[in-house]
Amino acid sequence: MDKGYANFLSERKLAPPKHQPHLVRWVREFLLFAEEHRGYAFEQALDLFLLALGERVGIQSWQIQQAAQEIVSATQDERGLQMDEKPKEQEKRAVETAKEVGRKIA
Repeated sequence: MDKGYANFLSERKLAPPKHQPHLVRWVREFLLFAEEHRGYAFEQALDLFLLALGERVGIQSWQIQQAAQEIVSATQDERGLQMDEKPKEQEKRAVETAKEVGRKIA
């Protein structure tokens, strides 16, 4: 299990220990997916990832919702999302955050 992001979740009490491996997996899978789909905005890559996730056999709707919430939370927690940022600024910070989160997971 990747300890970097799991420790981040644990230290900030953002998720119970039994949920952490699943949350880490969603973020890791999204980062790998986004790497393969460069050129898309964060939101577009997330939508594509969730659609692909929904096509997997055995995936329940609550799992897709959990994945979406965790991926968005991971980027917001890391970058301290500023609500007054313009979309391009948010996108740029999301990409930077995804890279940072990726380094923690790796």
